[in-house]
Amino acid sequence: MGLELRLALRTTLAGVITFAVGHVLKLPQAYWAVLTSVIVVQASVATTLKAAADRMLGTVAGGLWGVIVTLVLPRHGPLAVGVTLAVALAPLALMAALRPSYRMAPITAVIVLLSSTGVQLGPVHYALDRVLEIAVGCVIGLAVSILVVPDRAQGLLADAAAEVILTLRALGDLLFSELRRPADAVAVGAMHARLNQTLARVEALVDEARRERAHRLSDTPDVEPFARTLRRLHHDFTAIGRAVAEPLPPVTLSHLADPVGELRRALADYLTESAGAVRGRRPPPAPAVVNRALLAFRAATDRLRQSGTLRELTIEELERVLSLGFALQQLTIHLTDLSERIAEHATTRPAAADGSAGATTRTEGDRTS
Repeated sequence: MGLELRLALRTTLAGVITFAVGHVLKLPQAYWAVLTSVIVVQASVATTLKAAADRMLGTVAGGLWGVIVTLVLPRHGPLAVGVTLAVALAPLALMAALRPSYRMAPITAVIVLLSSTGVQLGPVHYALDRVLEIAVGCVIGLAVSILVVPDRAQGLLADAAAEVILTLRALGDLLFSELRRPADAVAVGAMHARLNQTLARVEALVDEARRERAHRLSDTPDVEPFARTLRRLHHDFTAIGRAVAEPLPPVTLSHLADPVGELRRALADYLTESAGAVRGRRPPPAPAVVNRALLAFRAATDRLRQSGTLRELTIEELERVLSLGFALQQLTIHLTDLSERIAEHATTRPAAADGSAGATTRTEGDRTS
């Protein structure tokens, strides 16, 4: 069942169950509870928890202030009601502007002040009824999100992270596909736009996962290092893209073309398998092949330097060749980081295997950069 279908199922069940509970409890205006349960059910448990907490907090704050203003200020005539409304709304509107969690407060105060039912029952009774109805809706919405085909932020984050890795794989394939002519700038720009969008989604899900851990709804490791590694990999591919934006100097291709072709294939396989491991919460693939390809490129660069060919290049050409080498060195480090992050979040432990260590020994500064 897809994410959209699961969300639709939870929303429908929350609304129907809340309607039934409201009928059993004989809530005076049960539709407020139904509306609340439908509104607070979100894509993940963490966002549902936040939506429920925000709605409850805003309702209590708005209802309490609305009752105080109603009891203190007269409401005889349109002018007096307008003044009372202004006094009630001004501080709540400012609070909602400063703290979005209170955005329901002005709405609740308006309902308490202007509802004809509130005039008949009295502000205190009416406000208590609204708070009870909202509380019922929040509790049922949250319970349904936790108990009915729940979507944890961790799972949604895994899907988003896998999408980032697959997009990086496509970007790498595009950048390394042809060194004798410029890369397709339009296609590269579209890849980066997609990466920025997906990384923004990852950042949002990191906050949700942190919220789930804070409320003991999840016991998974901290996901911020995972998001940080994905950002660094994006930076690496951006640096690679700048280095190959123009064709590499023809005199260097006899040394670099084959290693780059090997690296292209190894990266494609490794990133594809890494994306599958992230989605399935499996151990990372062995990095031996991609590490060998990166080492082969480094060896080719050393031979290029020893042959004296680099002296034939212009300053701009030399800068691009060296920048490519540096970007690939950083990529080696961050691919090892990626492997470690995948292993941290895997539900099964990988078996020891030769070649599992990264090709580059990292310093403490590399880890924290």
